[in-house]
Amino acid sequence: MVSHVTRLARGTSGHRQTTTAWLGDVLASGSNRGRGFISLCAAAAGLDPGTLRNAKLVCSRIPVSCRHDALTWSHHCEVRLAFSDAREIEEWLTLAEREGLSTSELRRRIRSHQASVVTEALSTAPYSVLRELRAACRVVERERHLWRSWSPGASRAALVELQPLVALVSALRARALQAGCEVPDDPSLN
Repeated sequence: MVSHVTRLARGTSGHRQTTTAWLGDVLASGSNRGRGFISLCAAAAGLDPGTLRNAKLVCSRIPVSCRHDALTWSHHCEVRLAFSDAREIEEWLTLAEREGLSTSELRRRIRSHQASVVTEALSTAPYSVLRELRAACRVVERERHLWRSWSPGASRAALVELQPLVALVSALRARALQAGCEVPDDPSLN
């Protein structure tokens, strides 16, 4: 098999991509022959072992039946390295094929999409934390009769568990004071 790989690898870059995909499929199929097999195949094909590790990863996530013939191997690599969900992979491959995107345009759009997802998550994170804190405050208010009867040991244990919350409240109070806001001592007035 190694001599066959060597003959395939000597072709053009299109042949090199086909060889890389083919070897990725062989490696992903579980036909591994022990430690060093990727390095052996890479050496025979004139490829870097890292290239074949990536090819194995791409082929394990995008089976042959889900690949788009109109797209290059590089398109599939870009999508697989960016996404792990099969539905997202299919959506992006379909988009690339439908719009005739080059690999670099596909990469640019994926990066733009991922940046917008991160920005959206960061912009909503404080509100989601605040929503959770409000829910916790409602529980504390509703169950006030329970925690007032705790023993000193249970109270100490609770303080240890709640230390991150105490630190958050202290940091929020300090930040609000830096901004020149008046911070009420009664949290229910916040």
